[in-house]
Order: sequence, then structure tokens, then C-alpha cells
Amino acid sequence: MADIGTVAIIGAGIAGLACARGLADAGVATVVFDKSRGLGGRMSTRRSTLGAVDHGAVAVTAQPAAAPYGDTFAAYLAEASRQGAASFWPVAQGWVGLPGMSGLVQPLARGLTVSLGCEVTGLHHSAMGWRLQGNAVPDVAFDHVVLAIPQPQAMALLAPWPAMQHQIASARMQAVWTALAWFDQRLPLTADLIRHDGGRVAQAIRNSAKPSRNGAEAWVLHAASPWTNANLELDKPAAAALLLAAFFADFGLRPTPPLSVEGHRWRFGLTAQPLGRAFARDADLQLSVCGDWCLGDNAGDAFGSGTALAAALLAL
Repeated sequence: MADIGTVAIIGAGIAGLACARGLADAGVATVVFDKSRGLGGRMSTRRSTLGAVDHGAVAVTAQPAAAPYGDTFAAYLAEASRQGAASFWPVAQGWVGLPGMSGLVQPLARGLTVSLGCEVTGLHHSAMGWRLQGNAVPDVAFDHVVLAIPQPQAMALLAPWPAMQHQIASARMQAVWTALAWFDQRLPLTADLIRHDGGRVAQAIRNSAKPSRNGAEAWVLHAASPWTNANLELDKPAAAALLLAAFFADFGLRPTPPLSVEGHRWRFGLTAQPLGRAFARDADLQLSVCGDWCLGDNAGDAFGSGTALAAALLAL
């Protein structure tokens, strides 16, 4: 067993879970906290009576920027497939989770201690270690804290430690508006995944065409950055309606009334400027930060960042 004490990991996306998995497999006591009701972060699935849709990541590939962890991530995806948690989708030339994208992280989380619905709003450091502050968090001390959350959220929690903030200040993230639309008929588009450079809708995905998806014809629409920035503060229904109208216009479709349409604003959906290294760490404070934005903007980068941080902690 690695003798580095107890570790609290804030964030149950793929970076936090990969870090926790590496530590737990070496015998380190870890607890993962997340404010959401489910695992996966932006590997998310929205459930409804009309069928579930993946409103975050579309698919993942085994080609992250986080060398040398590409082979490790490829092996993980293959194992997730063997466990029935992932399937290759030829349309995207990538892997999707089963029964939704969030299922792809289930093998990482198996056996870990994960506390969901716990929003960490502050950190307190003393000679006794780290205590988390926020909603539904336990009043216990940890030896290490890992922030596996988007860069702006990490910057906020690191306010008492400006030197640590400085380590990650160069990274930038940007928002993405997403619309989810269900229909009672198949839309007359032959492609199930359309990337549209220069349009208002950057990417349109027929979610119902993914492996093992059930329910009504469902489309996920990711807005282009200029459209998102211009409409950032709209409420969700208004943004969803406008983005759906843009979808029909951009792709030359006759407007079709949806069975339902919902909006989701990813405040920190994409990496505009990566940090340029796998993680940031203050060894004296025993405080670390990881995430996809450290290396890039895909799931492989998140996996590589979390895995690299776990290896560094175990090497202490």
C-alpha cells in the first residue's frame, strides 16, 4: 500500500475518476466528490420519457494528446467494451458509452468511494490537513486534495493560494450551448453526424443512431462558439428554440415541430487554451489540479491528466 495518506478528489469526470482509480489500485484511500447526481462530468446523459440523449461528449477516441497514456486509454476503452460499458460507433470513428455516454466511466468508478450531490464551495487547510466546505460534505480531514474540475472552478477554489492559481492561470475554457430535440418522425438527413464549419450549429448528432439507443428520433445540436458567445445569457428554453431554428435553416430542412426540445449551457464545455502540462501541484500544500484542459479538450486528455497525476502522487 502506498503510504501517502487519504486523498479527496473533487470532480467525478473522467480525469477525477482516472486519478482515483490509479490511487485506489495502489491501496490509497480516496473519496471522490461531485455536485452532480451522476458520474462522468461532460460524459453526460440526459434521461427523459422520450429516450436518453448524450448532451455532452459525442464519442471518444484512443488518441489523446497525453502521451504516453494513449495506449493506456486504448486498453481502458477495450476493457470497457468487454464489460459492456462501451461500443465502437463507426460513424464517429470513436467509442460511446452504454447505455449512455456516462456508462463509459463505470469501470473506472467500480469499487471507488464516490459521494454525489456534494458541492464543494471552499477548502480549509491547517496542520490537521484539508477540510472541505460546502453542501453535504463530511467534516473529516484529508491529507491531499485533488481538484479535477474545469479551470475557472478550480481558480475560484484556489483563491486563498494565489501561487497555485498562477500555475493554472494561462488555461482558458469556453462555453457551449446545446439543444436536445426529440421528433415523432425521422428527419430527412442521411448522415447521423454532421460537422458544420462556419455555421451557427457546429455539430449535429442523431443520438438515436448510436449503438443500443432506444426511443424517439433524437438530435443533439452543439452551437458554434460565436453563436454561443452572442447568446450566452439566454434562458434555456429560448436558447434551445433559437438553436433548433438555426439547425433547420443551416441544413436546409423544413421546420418540424419537435415532441420536446431542451437546452443545456455548458459554461466550461471546451478548452480554448490548454495549460500545456498534465497537471499542476503544490507539494508543500499537498494540493493538485488535473483535467482535460491541462492537455487538450477530449476524454483521452482527461484520462491522461488524471492518470499522470496519480502516478506522480504514488511516486512521492
